[in-house]
Amino acid sequence: MDTSAISYRVADFLKVHPPFNVMDESDLLMLAKHGRVKFFEPNQYILSQGASRYDILVIQQGTVVLCDERSAEGKLLDVRGAGDMIGIDQFNEVRIYPYAARSASDVLIYAFPAEEFAALVQKYPDARRYVSAYDSVSAESRSAQKHRDPQNIFLREVAGRKFPACDAQASVREAAQQLLTTGGDAVAVLNSEQQLQAILTTRSFLEWIAHGNRDPEQPLTALIKGAPLTIADDASVAEGLLAMAAAGAGALAITSEGTRNGRVQAIVTHADLGRLFGERPLEILREISYARDAQTLRQLNHRARSVVQNNLTSATASDWLARFISSVDIQMMRRIVTLAGADQLGACWCFCGPSGRGETVTKLAPQVVMIADHGQNESYWLGASQRVLELLNESGYLPNSDRPFEPLFYAAGVDEWRTRYSDWVSDPILKEIYRARPLFDLRPVFGVEALWQELETTITNAINREFLFVLANDCLATLPPLTFFHNAVLDETGAETAVFRLEESALRPLVDVGRVFGMAAKRVLGSSTLDRLRSARALLPEHASIFEEASETLRILLWQQGRVGLSQGTAGSELPPALLGPFERQILRNGFRSILRLLEITGDLKWVERL
Repeated sequence: MDTSAISYRVADFLKVHPPFNVMDESDLLMLAKHGRVKFFEPNQYILSQGASRYDILVIQQGTVVLCDERSAEGKLLDVRGAGDMIGIDQFNEVRIYPYAARSASDVLIYAFPAEEFAALVQKYPDARRYVSAYDSVSAESRSAQKHRDPQNIFLREVAGRKFPACDAQASVREAAQQLLTTGGDAVAVLNSEQQLQAILTTRSFLEWIAHGNRDPEQPLTALIKGAPLTIADDASVAEGLLAMAAAGAGALAITSEGTRNGRVQAIVTHADLGRLFGERPLEILREISYARDAQTLRQLNHRARSVVQNNLTSATASDWLARFISSVDIQMMRRIVTLAGADQLGACWCFCGPSGRGETVTKLAPQVVMIADHGQNESYWLGASQRVLELLNESGYLPNSDRPFEPLFYAAGVDEWRTRYSDWVSDPILKEIYRARPLFDLRPVFGVEALWQELETTITNAINREFLFVLANDCLATLPPLTFFHNAVLDETGAETAVFRLEESALRPLVDVGRVFGMAAKRVLGSSTLDRLRSARALLPEHASIFEEASETLRILLWQQGRVGLSQGTAGSELPPALLGPFERQILRNGFRSILRLLEITGDLKWVERL
């Protein structure tokens, strides 16, 4: 490899594979001059496990298997091919090779000194991110953003520099003049100590008039309803949007303390956020509340998913976008119940499964559960449930066919639900708890919430060690894939499949484990998998790093599910590996390993005995 022609040949190969594809050709040529070419016949050792690390190897052609040979039977860890690297795993921490590498075919390898490679990688941020992805599922390694996203932009950056303000003793007319003079959408109402009393929007004035008020000289306090929404000055755009969505507020104040007692620094309105997003996400939520039919809801649903698709650029974005879509789905459900004429029914409408956990951004329809109050007419609430489901299907969602029970099963009286849950907990094997697991993600979205609370109390009081033993053991029934190779998915035996079953083989183990630890921490219903994994860290602090890695893996999986599902018009439960780039494949490989570590902890049932 000491001739110019060979160096150019090596550089030409490298520049089409990450992390070298972001490097200048002059740097690749210099690296090539320090490299060597190695050839291996089938079944030859390329690296010995535990040997000192001196080189970084890049596979030019052929297939290499990586194994853990510390046990007698050996364990397949990964399979790598052209363009993949060997010896890069845990590059910055471990100076020995953490596995044995053998050739599975004729293999040609380019070997480069580790020091030369490390120095070159430090010049390129994208290359550093890719290298770190070989042994990390951290937020930094996930995001290869070249532009800022809502979760990374300070809310104060989108707020106007000046905002109209009035004394609390001012009249309605004086406040309205402030809005007209400044062209603002909201006015801050301050007391004598310049503390925030309220935020009034143009809508506040319209509602005041609509209620029959006509005297503009009335004090401004006549328009004030409730405490103003405030947020700290270091909040992100995403945090501000979610706060306004949760409160149904048209504006919020950024204050020095994040409370109404702090100094008001800026006012942020729907319009301010709309200018950033193009599509106005908060107005979508408001319009859903007034939609007159399923066709209008369909259009609004499509607009909401477009907001997600345009902003789902990294795993870090999946957190706030899932919360936004959860608000959209809840608002959609509330409007659907009203349009179906079921809003006066004595019942609690809930979501279960992914929507119950707030972990879906695709168009997959939420799984709806209805809990009817005591003494309600069964034929009436069954008919109401049927009308709600029909409208839901007409509102732009994908059909939810992954239901272990018949549709009418999900509508029942509170006494029937209490009996079902008691049976599942007391006899999980004969009562087939595996079918009912999504129902333990139940979250109320509309109606008589006390009925949901009644079920939660029943379940929480019934949970015992024996039940947790069964659920923890059931988690081991599904293992994640081992790796990706070419455009196939490999399991731990090396068997190949053409489709990555993201929902079944990767998300489900994480969700099931989270549910078990949530129950152990007495957070049974209404919590997300991330919440449950946080509870697990508190229960087993000695394994905190593994639970944190599992949380990161969950975000990555939800990112990929949403990204592919929205672009392909599917639920994202299955996807061809060809849709995943090299960076995504690598962080998913590490995610699979973190899932296995999580399952090992869960399967060691001694933790249940210590509760």
